[in-house]
Amino acid sequence: MNSREQLIKKWGGAAIGLLISLEFLIFPWIDWISKSMDEIAAARVFASKQAVVAAQYDEIDAQLKILDSQLENYSGLPQLSEKEDPALLWLEVVDVAIEKVEVQVNNKAPQREVAINSTYSAFTGMINVSGDYNRILNLLSELEDISKGNRVRQASMFQSKARKGHVTANIEFVRVYKKK
Repeated sequence: MNSREQLIKKWGGAAIGLLISLEFLIFPWIDWISKSMDEIAAARVFASKQAVVAAQYDEIDAQLKILDSQLENYSGLPQLSEKEDPALLWLEVVDVAIEKVEVQVNNKAPQREVAINSTYSAFTGMINVSGDYNRILNLLSELEDISKGNRVRQASMFQSKARKGHVTANIEFVRVYKKK
């Protein structure tokens, strides 16, 4: 063998060894470092989010206390068992208010029950009444009692030109109650 072939074998073997070490040692090691850095960055992001949540525990606890104190305002809500019909509860409140105010009832229609959460529900319906402005406003005042779960959601009034001061009102009334 001449010196040129020996030189090619020597450097060729070194080049092949270098390529094999790059392929099986260096590149996988670089990939492993990159993946490890990504995992560390993701863990840091997760830890920072957890730290933010942990820092908010006191604020969340304070907000829960405020909510509990506000729920005391609604302690007068009626409780309804599963066998009782919420439409009857709704009609009872409407009948008492209409009796106090003495307006003409054109239509009262209980419509549907809406679950707020596992403890509270609401029942809604429409009332169409006619009467003097003052009596209609007094009816709205009688129906609106948030501490007892009564709420006038929407009211619209119409007056005919022939009868000044006489109003026909459409009232959407909501009754909130607690389930037993």
